[in-house]
Amino acid sequence: MQIKQISVTGLFGIFDHVIPLNMDDRITIVHGPNGFGKTAMLRLVSGFFNSRYSVFREIPFIHFQIVFNDDSIIDVVRNLVDSQKKKTRAKITVLLSSNNSEVFSLDLTMPNNPDEVSFSLEILNKIRGLHQVDFNLWRYLPTDEHLSLGEVLDRFEDVLSPRVKLREEPQWLEDFKYNIQVRLIESQRLLNVILNPSRIYTGTASMLNTVSAYSNEIAQIMRNKFTEYGAISQSLDRTFPNRLVQRQSSPNLTDEQLRDRLERLESTRSRLIEVGLLDKAENSDFPIQPLYHQLIYHL
Repeated sequence: MQIKQISVTGLFGIFDHVIPLNMDDRITIVHGPNGFGKTAMLRLVSGFFNSRYSVFREIPFIHFQIVFNDDSIIDVVRNLVDSQKKKTRAKITVLLSSNNSEVFSLDLTMPNNPDEVSFSLEILNKIRGLHQVDFNLWRYLPTDEHLSLGEVLDRFEDVLSPRVKLREEPQWLEDFKYNIQVRLIESQRLLNVILNPSRIYTGTASMLNTVSAYSNEIAQIMRNKFTEYGAISQSLDRTFPNRLVQRQSSPNLTDEQLRDRLERLESTRSRLIEVGLLDKAENSDFPIQPLYHQLIYHL
């Protein structure tokens, strides 16, 4: 099963987009001015298939649809409903129309009453800056907002979900998403986000340039390999006389075979020297033929 088309209406309250995917070449290029919703649509697709449903509350839209090549259709409908203190919340409904005309539905709206949740609300105290001030009211200090339980779950679903199962996905949805793997590479792909694993939410996250991260990783790998190289070299140096005598006592290499192996070794050394992984030693040229006969002569 493959995605054939994605579409959205009322994106940011302005845009309606329909994007058919190239099923033959399997590469589709989506282009347009900044701010028209290209990344937003990809985030909606990724959010659905990776169960990161908070994206459907973060991005304003009315109707989002994914059409598949077996004529199955996923519809995500977003409606705004009144909440406490004249605030509005997003009511999210997912509909699956299968190719045999069956229709399944799932309500993604977060519970707004502590009595409706199946987990301990103590987990919310681990969110930095969030403090419960009443039975169904929390204060978020960084923005000085007062939030109901539903608004807290809407806001922090992504950071809570690894620790708390906020909802049970029905089997039909798990089965449907099983065969499609979606990975979104964000536009900030040159930055790595470093999270503190000891907390659910830290307020801010450290950022590290991806090039620097990979450079540090490669440098560490090189240090480990140089250490390993030193240990192997010492071991080979200690056993060299024995190996040399054993080799010469029962030679099974011709002059040509030995010359070929030494030339390949020298070629490898040259490549490592070019990239800076080995230092160029003085008089590194190996006199293959004369040295071979000299070793035999001394033995």
